[in-house]
Order: sequence, then C-alpha cells, then structure tokens
Amino acid sequence: MFSFPGMVLTEQRATEYMKNEVWNQDTFLDVFERNVMHVGDLVHRDDLRKLTYRELWAECEAFAATLRELGVRKGDRVAIQLPTSLDYLVAVFGSARIGAIAVLLQTDLAQQGVEYSLDKSKASIMVVADNYRGQALAQTAFSLKPRMPHLKTIIVQGAEGALPEGTLEFERVRQSKRTLSAADAAENRPQALDPFVMVFTSGTTGSPKGVVQLHANYLWAARAYAKLYGLKPGDGMLDMAPICHQTGMLVGVTMPLVTSGRILLVERFSASRVLQWIEEEQPRSLVGAPPHVIHIANSAALKTRDTSSVQYFFYAGAPVASSVLKQLQSDTNWTIGAMFGWTEGFLATATHPDDPVEVLTTTVGYAIPGTEVVLVDEDGKTVQPGTPGEMWSRGPNFSAGYYHNPEAAARQWDDEGWFHSGDWFRQDEAGRYIFMGRMDDIINRGGTKIDAKSVEDACAAYPGVENAAVIGIPDPTLGQRTLACIVLKEGTVPFELGELKDFLSANGLSKFQLPDRLVFLDALPATHSGKIRKKELRERFKTADNL
Repeated sequence: MFSFPGMVLTEQRATEYMKNEVWNQDTFLDVFERNVMHVGDLVHRDDLRKLTYRELWAECEAFAATLRELGVRKGDRVAIQLPTSLDYLVAVFGSARIGAIAVLLQTDLAQQGVEYSLDKSKASIMVVADNYRGQALAQTAFSLKPRMPHLKTIIVQGAEGALPEGTLEFERVRQSKRTLSAADAAENRPQALDPFVMVFTSGTTGSPKGVVQLHANYLWAARAYAKLYGLKPGDGMLDMAPICHQTGMLVGVTMPLVTSGRILLVERFSASRVLQWIEEEQPRSLVGAPPHVIHIANSAALKTRDTSSVQYFFYAGAPVASSVLKQLQSDTNWTIGAMFGWTEGFLATATHPDDPVEVLTTTVGYAIPGTEVVLVDEDGKTVQPGTPGEMWSRGPNFSAGYYHNPEAAARQWDDEGWFHSGDWFRQDEAGRYIFMGRMDDIINRGGTKIDAKSVEDACAAYPGVENAAVIGIPDPTLGQRTLACIVLKEGTVPFELGELKDFLSANGLSKFQLPDRLVFLDALPATHSGKIRKKELRERFKTADNL
C-alpha cells in the first residue's frame, strides 16, 4: 500500500473496509475498460470536440505510453493545469493508466501557487495550457522549471509559436497512437489502494495541503452518490464546475463514468449557452458551483429553451439562497441536489431526490449511507439533537491524508480516524443537517452567537439582491458587529440599511440578527469552486476606514 508522511488512512482500516465489502478491488482502469467494452460508442463532448469511450481510451493509452518513454512510472506525479476539457480527462486517466498520480492544479493559480504546488508534489511532468483567458500559463511553467530540479518535461496544450527544447505538444502526444507494452502495462498497473489524484485545498484555512485520493475511496464515493440519485447507463451529465475541483471531477466526471454515462464538459460558461447545450445533448443531470445555479435561475432564456430532459441539478461548494432555489425549481421542475463535503472526504451529506423544496433550501440533507457523521461540542462530546456542534466524519469516502504534511494531518484527523471539519451544523427534527457556517464565521455580537447563513439567506431574498455575505467586524464595545456585503443584480439601485432591516424584520429575523452595517460590492471574493472567501472580506473591512 502506497504510504507517505501525513497519511492517515491506515492499512488496518483499509483492510477492514475491504473485508466488509465497503470497498471493492476496482480501479478507474477497470471501470474505464468495462465501459470501452460495453458502451464504447457513447459520445462525450467538450467545447471543441467529441470522443467516444473507445476514442478517449486510445488517447489515454497514447499519453500513458509517452509518459513511460519519459521515464514516468507508478507512483510518480504528473501536474495538470488545463481548462475543463476532454484533454484534461486524457491527461488524468492516461496518468492513471501507468499508476502515476495526477496533480490537479487550478487554471487561475498565480505563479506563487503553481510554484508551491509543484514543489510540494515533486511532479516530474507538467501538462499545461499555453494560454488561458489571457494568462500565459506555459510561460509561467517555463520560468519555474530551472528552479524545479524534479520537473523534467513540460507538455503544452494549444501551443502557439516555438517551444523551448525538450517541450512536447499535447495534441501530438494524444494523437500519436502509441501503445504500452504488455510488460509496462502490467508492471505499472495501479491497485485499488494506490493513489489516483492529488488536489490541493483552497487555502482558506492556511497553506494549501495536497490531499491524496485513492482509486478505492474515489470510486466508493462516486458509486454511493450515483446510487442515491439513481443514475443510469447512457445518462448525460452536463458539468459546469471546474474539474480541477472535486465537485466537477467527482460528480461531473466520475459519477457518469461509474454508471456508464456520458460526460459533457462546459468550460466557457454562460447561462444561455448551457441552456442551448441542454436542448442539443438532452442530459439528465447538471452539476455546477453556486454562481452557475444563480445565473441559470436568473436567465430569461430558461423559460424558452427545452429543458425537459433534465431531472437533477447538483451543486456544492457554498450555500445558495433559498429564494434562488425556490424560483429555479418552480420554473423548471428540476430536482435540486444540495451536497456538502470537503476536499478530504468528498460528500458527508446530501438531500434526497424526493425532498421537498423547503428541505433543500434550508438543509444539506442526510448523512451519506455508509459514512459516519456526528456533531460535537468543544470538548468532543456528541451534542443533543437540535444543538449546534462541529461536524466530525469518517468512512470509506475519505482520502489517504495530506501528502508530506503530517502536522496538518494530525490537526485534522484524530487517532480514531475522525475528520474534524471545523464546520458548524445543527440537525432538524428529521435528522437533516443545517449548515451554520465555518466555526470562524460564527459572529459573536456582545456574547450572542449569530448564524451568518440565516442572515445571508434573508438578505438574498431582498428584491434586486444577487448575492450576499455576512461577516463579523471588530467593535470596541460588542466585540463584533455584523456587516452585510451585498452584490446587486444589474440595473438595481442601492438601498439604505434601514430599508433592509425593515425587510428582514418583516421576514422573521430577530433584532440581534439584523446587520449593523451595509456595503455594496461589484462581486464577492471567491475560490475557483465558488466558496466565498470570508477571511478576505474580514481582512478588508477590519477597520472603519474601509466601510
């Protein structure tokens, strides 16, 4: 079993899972090969091209054979910084073909983030887009290479102009029709408990950490969620979420893969464009980040396009206002799948397909069958139903740990395998989980704890509000006061704080929950997956001069 400093999934626990048949012995290669054999003509699509399972496998094989020629073998790391595309899948699954670990890098990472990730992962190969939305990604990689002795070869997608000596063109690699020798394929073939990908956390709670996902825990998670929602062979999954993040990769790619479905990848998002794709491709499911949900719900084209094929719209990453979800479900009859989890362990909870709209607008559902979830107080004791507590979780969905970061792993997991999330929840009378925010996001106003999420939901229902974030700002008397950061819909006129307070009071908020201050922003700072960077907002407004 592959091991590294910071690994928290012990061989003993993995063996227990295997014996109990919670996991099976499959790898992604096994799943992929079965799909090529049984549904090889199913067609996948991205913004530029289409590929069948059979054609995708051939390109993965050519990429894997090239990696072997470059000296890559099982356990080596291959960094990937590409836009959401079929090329991305070729790089990820081509790496997995020889047991290499794909290191998934965001396309919007600045040079410092790229350097940090390459240094921590010690990747020997980097696959990078030449240019992404005006960012010269390949040029950044070339500038870093002299400082990265472990980085041997850079492979560039969409290369324009001359490339440095020793650099390869990705398009030529995937079209090369190379194949692995039987000996190379057998020697480097991964096992279920071998690593599949490494993905770095967003860094909202400290330095990014390299989370190592195994074939086994990744496949278990995808199958558990696909079973929950009844996904079927041939179903199309239209993915708007970046596949360098786990929502896009797990739900948008892996769930259709394990159910022999179609993968439809949208990189250049607009609501009208997605609705056109829906008419053309007839997907059964959509997956996106909160901004995608909001823009589609507000699109005028939603009522004119044929969206009848869609049954589910999955989202994760951050809460979406109740008013938005209610309007979307009313306009489409889609079932909204609200999910909650972490990079380290995928989903902990999800709403169920038969949950009414009132449930999915106020909760993130029940614990995923097969996982363990508890809410605890500051002493680690289980709280009574209805009482807020920190969510702890463990199960076969969890990653192996943080690559070469045992100190961070020790802070996050305890000796019994419980992952301490730092997320604050309470349960309703039916046992569903209600997200209250990060423990750092709970506002302490004069000793009264305020759940920012409930205030944000109420603010988002105010006419003309597109998005809202509520934070605590320093106050010499109360310790903290409440600041509402509002993004308005286009063409909406700003309103006064008193008007907002009157609205919130009329809609059931208590006096202590009403915002003390109000600011209007063009946009809320967010991670690539749509999670609002409240730490950045708190830093920005920590002094009255910035209000």
